[in-house]
Amino acid sequence: MNNLTSKKGDILIVDDVPENLQLLFTMLTDHDYDVRRVLSGRQALQVVDIEAPDLILLDIKMPKLDGYEVCKILKSQEKSKHIPVIFLSALNDTFDKVHAFNVGGVDYITKPFQIEEVVIRVENQLRLLNMQREIERKNKELMLLNQDLEAFSHRVSHDLKNKIHVINGFSQLIAQEFAHKFDPDVKEYFQYIQDEGKRMAEVIRDLLRLSQVQNIDIEYSNFNISEVVSEISDKFKVKNCDRTVDFIITPNLYCRGDLNLMRIVLENLLENAYKYTAKVKKSRIEFGIIKKGIKNIYFIKDNGAGFDPQTAEKLFTPFHRLHTEKEFRGTGVGLSTVKRIIQRHNGEIWYDAQVNQGATFYFYLS
Repeated sequence: MNNLTSKKGDILIVDDVPENLQLLFTMLTDHDYDVRRVLSGRQALQVVDIEAPDLILLDIKMPKLDGYEVCKILKSQEKSKHIPVIFLSALNDTFDKVHAFNVGGVDYITKPFQIEEVVIRVENQLRLLNMQREIERKNKELMLLNQDLEAFSHRVSHDLKNKIHVINGFSQLIAQEFAHKFDPDVKEYFQYIQDEGKRMAEVIRDLLRLSQVQNIDIEYSNFNISEVVSEISDKFKVKNCDRTVDFIITPNLYCRGDLNLMRIVLENLLENAYKYTAKVKKSRIEFGIIKKGIKNIYFIKDNGAGFDPQTAEKLFTPFHRLHTEKEFRGTGVGLSTVKRIIQRHNGEIWYDAQVNQGATFYFYLS
């Protein structure tokens, strides 16, 4: 396909009337377009196969192969399906115009045509074509950039994971073997090292998980999502036996999705609910469902710290946090991973929250 930077555009005119071809050729070349012209639909298909134009002006009433059939063939082929086709015809009936659009036309000019009308309609379609090409080019650049960033993130996270495990391992070993020789200040400093090492390991774990989610193949199955929620909540109870949290789990709710990925979603959402209810006397976390038409909308609700929705527009952005590290620990990556997984299932996730009144996260899977 010709590059529109050489001239304003490469146009193919298809009409079985030589006078019409000459008129349109003169009109468009005067406006700085490259113009090719043929007298039949079959010639048009041959020309397009050799070198596709940027736009086609196509007459409808032609012998053997009319404009409708030519357009159908063009739209059925990978090489030509994106070429905009403007129909030219003396047919002015609504049915003819509708049929022209149904077979793939982008515009319709009625004969006898005015020079200004043809030029404006051609310019509009070529402008749209240029915009589409630019969007496609930007999308390709963004896709490549995203792939590079994911590869970089995975590589760096993987390397850092190994290093931080070595640091944490040796710091734990030193603490076990020599802690009795440390004075109080050294013990405190060393505890800082261990705490930050653990925190760094958590950040790296979440980054690795985030980078992997986009490339994992979805393996769909039907599973009892209530049981998964119960398993996760039981782990919290065992790990934090000093806390009492009232888990309200609607039983026997089923879901269709990737079980392993959805487990990550539930772990993150429940961990957040558990964390942000830590300062509430009677902590309550609820899992349930809302049926809206054919959609099953699942929710996880807590009565914890909540947040201001007005400041939460970047809630699903990596490393964006609504609470300070002193208030609640966290990496700021979990909800980004959750949203990616939900999007991989062609679903949506959203929230409802108020400060000191808890938060509810809703999601559905397509």
